[in-house]
Amino acid sequence: MQTNLEIDLLKFLLIIFRCLGFMLITPVFGRREIPAQAKIGLSALLSIIVYPFVPEMSLSNDLWILAATILKEFMTGITMGYASFLLFSSLYLAGEIIDMEMGFGIVNVLDIQSNTQVPLMGNYFYIITILLFLTVNGHHVLISAIVKSYEVLPLGEANMLQGSLLQAIIASFKDMFLLGLRIALPVVSVIFFTDLALGIIARTVPQMNVFMVGLPVKITVGLISMMMVFTMFFIIIDAIYNGTYESILKMVKGMLARP
Repeated sequence: MQTNLEIDLLKFLLIIFRCLGFMLITPVFGRREIPAQAKIGLSALLSIIVYPFVPEMSLSNDLWILAATILKEFMTGITMGYASFLLFSSLYLAGEIIDMEMGFGIVNVLDIQSNTQVPLMGNYFYIITILLFLTVNGHHVLISAIVKSYEVLPLGEANMLQGSLLQAIIASFKDMFLLGLRIALPVVSVIFFTDLALGIIARTVPQMNVFMVGLPVKITVGLISMMMVFTMFFIIIDAIYNGTYESILKMVKGMLARP
């Protein structure tokens, strides 16, 4: 028979595993520049704060069932972090579209978080958005979402095989693509009209080498249009600020087992 101390320790262990899974993959806290010790310490601190608000639960004495519950909580945290990661990935999608239109299609930079090459403009959008996101206390939204998740989805009740979870993931992918297209649309539209103008010039003035002139012109026009629509970042921040919280809770509700 379990004592009260054992039950409290097991409950704290389940809480910290969900927090740790969330911290490992979420864009703000999950970056590789943050040491693993800091992520574990922050997860433990958050677990201590959340602990009094988590309702009591019955725990099994079976070691395998307990291990499966711990793994389930860890996967719950990763799924929640992945929801926020998808929304921030829209910035890379927008940068990839802009790079292809500006002529930077083969220019990539190394992202140390994912250890992969990412588009140049996408990395620019990502860094600026992360800085503004932290400035407006966007990381508080992430913490609020994980605290709220214990109210919506109690410990040990996650079900990864729910059809509603798959629907929530598909909806998150849809939101990612739509937000990426909306971010890239103003710049891509300006570059499109620039291509149209260069095409008209190539037909009317055949002596001009449009291929030599077109690339620097498109890069210049693209950079100027990006500076002109810089105020759009506030719209992006608002979409990510509100969309991240909603997307995480949508994933959590999707994992809630229903009779």
